[in-house]
Amino acid sequence: MKIFSKSSLLLLTAAAAVAAQAADLPYVAPEKVEKLPINAKLTAGGAVEVKLKNLTYTVNADFSLQPGWAKFTADKAEGFSFVTVKGNTLEAKGANFTLKRSIEVKDEAVVVTDKITNVGKEDLPFMYRQYMVYKEKPVEYRLCGYRIFSRRGNGNSGINSTAIVMPKSGGSVGLLALNDVFRVHFRAFSAKNLYGIGDDNLIIRPGVTQEMSFAIFPSAKTDYYSQVNAMRRFLGVNYEIPRGFAFLSAYPKGVVTFTPGIDRMGKDDSVEDLRKWINNKSAGFLCDGSVKQLGELTHGSAWMKTAKPEIHKAFYKKLREAKPDSKLLHYFHCYIDIKGHINGNFDDARNIKPNGEQSDYRNPALPLFIPIEGNEWSKLHEARIERLINEFGLDGIFWDEFPHSASNYHFAEPWDGVSGDIHPKTHKITQKKTSVALISLPWRKRMVEKMADKNIFLIANGGGGYTKTMTDLFIKNKFLAFMETGSASNLNHSHLSTPIGLGDHLTERNEIDCYRNMVRYLDYGSLYFYYHQQVEPFTHPTLAQHMYPITPVELHEGYIIGKERILTNRSGYYSFGGNEEAELHFYDANGYEVKRPAEKVIKDNKTYYKVELSEHESCAIVKK
Repeated sequence: MKIFSKSSLLLLTAAAAVAAQAADLPYVAPEKVEKLPINAKLTAGGAVEVKLKNLTYTVNADFSLQPGWAKFTADKAEGFSFVTVKGNTLEAKGANFTLKRSIEVKDEAVVVTDKITNVGKEDLPFMYRQYMVYKEKPVEYRLCGYRIFSRRGNGNSGINSTAIVMPKSGGSVGLLALNDVFRVHFRAFSAKNLYGIGDDNLIIRPGVTQEMSFAIFPSAKTDYYSQVNAMRRFLGVNYEIPRGFAFLSAYPKGVVTFTPGIDRMGKDDSVEDLRKWINNKSAGFLCDGSVKQLGELTHGSAWMKTAKPEIHKAFYKKLREAKPDSKLLHYFHCYIDIKGHINGNFDDARNIKPNGEQSDYRNPALPLFIPIEGNEWSKLHEARIERLINEFGLDGIFWDEFPHSASNYHFAEPWDGVSGDIHPKTHKITQKKTSVALISLPWRKRMVEKMADKNIFLIANGGGGYTKTMTDLFIKNKFLAFMETGSASNLNHSHLSTPIGLGDHLTERNEIDCYRNMVRYLDYGSLYFYYHQQVEPFTHPTLAQHMYPITPVELHEGYIIGKERILTNRSGYYSFGGNEEAELHFYDANGYEVKRPAEKVIKDNKTYYKVELSEHESCAIVKK
């Protein structure tokens, strides 16, 4: 009988586990997308019934009265003086409003459009909710991408404006808010066996018709990312992300990093050192931020007084020599100024709290303002954009906190005409308020169009898809947006925009931290952009060098499939869906590329590549 030591037995056990894992590796390929055989109708009670083969999903609706609710259900409507259903359209009359509903079947979804008209003489508070009813707790459900384990939950997101449910009866169903107001006011909810989406802040003025629209996604599949991928196809957000990103500012010598004795890279470094730094970060977008070490202030009218374009232009000359194909951007923010340095009268642009005080960026020294078309604050920032374009010689602009800053709402004039707080019981207006994202939207849209017209590339922080208006504009111009990641779960909000996470400034202290966040972000099907320059030095390229360009095809937990490449942190057999030749680039737990054999398998007329990974490891499968 052969005797094994304890350590030998552990090794044998580990080897057996690896062998078992290899035998069970999943085969992964992009889904073959086809038009679904969806049947949809408006029920006698005004609800939307959607059928997909043997699956049926019914979406009910509630509309607030004062007090109580008007309702659409499968069997009957309540709270209306009349409801008439004719085919795919419906007309109804409530106490102070009329409602016209229509449905349209798309390839993978049903679009529902409600046109609500206030026929009364006063502002109409109108809480608006669409939901499914499941007496049994679903197998899984998610609100704004977040998996909820309790029976009650709430979520808010202007980008991932969804409720996705996998009921015990099978398949899954997703609800997605579409129009601008719905997305900005959006709330996903679960309570009392209800799972849905709604707007609890809508006010409709007398004589005004407010259009609210959403889409229903039925599916035979039972996972969250299948829903997300169908929604991404519906929205049209799968376009090319051409290159990586890093901040690289014109710092002088002596600006500290997290590593003692190592300065931040900047204007006094040689072209060769800058080239090495850029190559180690594999960055093609290089963003320069205003830096106080140059005597330059970052925000608002304070920046207009202190900007030093000549220093930045000299720095850009070095960067273009170091990496001729790079795209150079400069920092921009449109909501903050610096107290004590404000140059101008912007009283009509102040962002006001409910108590009448001015909002600030969690610091009274940084007051918040709102760029509204025609006010002096918007004129200042249009002039600032013009300076960046004309004086700095830029390829693009990085727009920080694009939809809004630290305050979502403003509680004074001017009113946006659609937003207010509504009492949850009486359903009466308790106060009007103004959405920063909505009231600034016309001006921001015009600025984005100006950039596009002048061939200036835009990268936004906070999501370009915060409204349908901006989603469509970003798609048209292939502009990018990312999410900040003090918590990696913030990446849930990027799933219906460009799926990119900015490096975590709270936890990253060295290059291994950065690499491991790249791997971690793949848990959310997301890519990675480098953040602050306090993380130095960078000694070698990591996964980022094989991350771009990528045109997303599907996002998944642990990997992302693109037209050009697949990035994964999970073991499996991976295919592009055909017989494409590819190169495999493996990275170890510390972010170093390591050589491993690339085993190919042919299955179902597709070429698969075998990937086996341990913790913190990753692989880029790059199409030849």
